Amino acid sequence: MKKIFYFLLVLSLTAGCRDEDDTALLGRPEDRTREMLAAYRAQLLASPYGWKGYVFPGMGGGFSFLFEFTNEGRVTMLADINRDCATEPYESSFRLEAVQRPSLFFDTYSYLHILSDPNPDTLGGVLGQGLLSDFEFAFESTHGDTLYLKGNQHGTPLVMIKATQAESEEFHNGALETTASAVNQYSEANPFVYIQSNDGKRINTSFNLEAKKFSLSFKQGDTLNISTAPFGYTPRGLYLQRPLQYRNIVFQEVFFDAVQRSYYILVNGTRTDLRASADPVLPLHLFLGVDFSVISVPPKQIDGWSQAFKTIGDAMANALLNAGLGLSYMELAFNAENHTMAFNVYFRDMSTGDYYVAQYPYAYTKSADGVFKFTPYDEANGNAEYLRPVTTPLLFYFENYRFRMEYLKTEKGYVGQLKCLENPSMYFSGNFGSAFN
Repeated sequence: MKKIFYFLLVLSLTAGCRDEDDTALLGRPEDRTREMLAAYRAQLLASPYGWKGYVFPGMGGGFSFLFEFTNEGRVTMLADINRDCATEPYESSFRLEAVQRPSLFFDTYSYLHILSDPNPDTLGGVLGQGLLSDFEFAFESTHGDTLYLKGNQHGTPLVMIKATQAESEEFHNGALETTASAVNQYSEANPFVYIQSNDGKRINTSFNLEAKKFSLSFKQGDTLNISTAPFGYTPRGLYLQRPLQYRNIVFQEVFFDAVQRSYYILVNGTRTDLRASADPVLPLHLFLGVDFSVISVPPKQIDGWSQAFKTIGDAMANALLNAGLGLSYMELAFNAENHTMAFNVYFRDMSTGDYYVAQYPYAYTKSADGVFKFTPYDEANGNAEYLRPVTTPLLFYFENYRFRMEYLKTEKGYVGQLKCLENPSMYFSGNFGSAFN
């Protein structure tokens, strides 16, 4: 027993000495934390032209910022959230504090807080939570002129890169808004853009400007091989959350050439232009959930309607009009992950002007060559049941026949068209994206 007692006593004394030695070598934890916070603060202030920031919320997409920090704890921002945020600098405050890890707090209202606005009407986020974004970030790592941070609540990635004088001037001169507008205009005029690879394959590039996602895709057998990354606008193009790659083609930024009106990327420092195609590079159905999720059928006829569809549509409009209601858009809202489609019929009360929606939920299967079969899977809402006597002739086709989804070229550009396989006299078309967003 004495031997055991002496052994434990020696062990405890040795451990105590080791703890004292560690403290002497490394310093106290609270001292190390203060030093780290001071170092991060000095790093933030050491960039004379601010930091380019890229935030990628949990709800998807990305947002670009310019952060300019001052020694007085103030930060001025510009952002690509909307036109005002892109052109009008906004000043708020920041502080550095150690919670579990050294963290950067944007502690008064700023453009970052808009991404967390609890009102879905602001940016279409989740009620009470916004886009699942953060405004308190922990420092993760540093690589050269780049800081990597992560949100303390939602884990939102924030990448901060030292800005040059030219980049700072571009931000302050409204280049974010100019670039976003130019990209939108170009994408509308050139819906099919691709990269020509060295192996002869056309690699389709997709710009989902609504969801702020950029994709590379190519057909491999009967499936679509696709890689996607959220993006935020920059004064010169798009910054992707992560690099995309096809063989030796690797890039994280897509640049927009305002003079030549074209996109390009840099591969090992060499410019590679993205080419516009007059025709689709790949079949439309492969891009469901990638480039688009809604086909919106307007109340007035457009190219691509059969007489059979027009007759049913006219009958629906007249029946509603007799009840004091006006037929608006009909939308096929797809959820590619769940393989569901909500057939939404929008209508308005002619006396008040208020809009309502009748929703008919369907599940769907899709063949390798783009043939859809729809099946009711849930109860329709109350408005849908009220309108069912009017909508039944059209619902009959959805519930009993199959449809193929294809591009249709019109004088105004491409639209999406659905053709009934069993009854070729039934086909209709609609625009990409919801009319109510």
